[in-house]
Formats: sequence, structure tokens, C-alpha cells
Amino acid sequence: MKAILVIIIVILLVLLAIVVGSRNAEIISVNYLLAQVDMRVSTFMVWSMSAGFIVGICTILTKYLALRVKVTLLTRKLNKLAKVDT
Repeated sequence: MKAILVIIIVILLVLLAIVVGSRNAEIISVNYLLAQVDMRVSTFMVWSMSAGFIVGICTILTKYLALRVKVTLLTRKLNKLAKVDT
């Protein structure tokens, strides 16, 4: 049931992106530090959201891995203390 709900939400988001992309066909000029690019507004929105998604995932994974290491160390310490008590 959960998978079906996720698939429906993804399909709705893709349809929304197609509608928004088709309505934003204007060309804008994007100035980077070293270059300048002319692209459509919808393309710029896709690149910006993708970059934000990647940064967010990297941040979450970094925090998750740090917490996993901490849990592993504390579990070892707890097991060592349990052996000392018995």
C-alpha cells in the first residue's frame, strides 16, 4: 500500500513538473562565476532543484553515517561493560 502511494505521488509530481515546464518557455541568462549560459526557465528550475536535492541527500547521509558510527561505538562499549559485570 505504501509503495502504491509513493508511486502515485511521484507520478503527480512528474505531471506537475511537465505542466510547469511547458508554461515557462522563456529564455533567461544565467551568470556563473566563470561563464554565462542562456537557458529556459524550466531547465533552470530542474537544475536548481536537482542541485538542492543532491546537497540535501549528501547532508542527510553524512549525519546518518556519523550517528551509525556513534551507535556502533556505544554498542561495543555497552557489551564490554556487560561482560565486566557478569
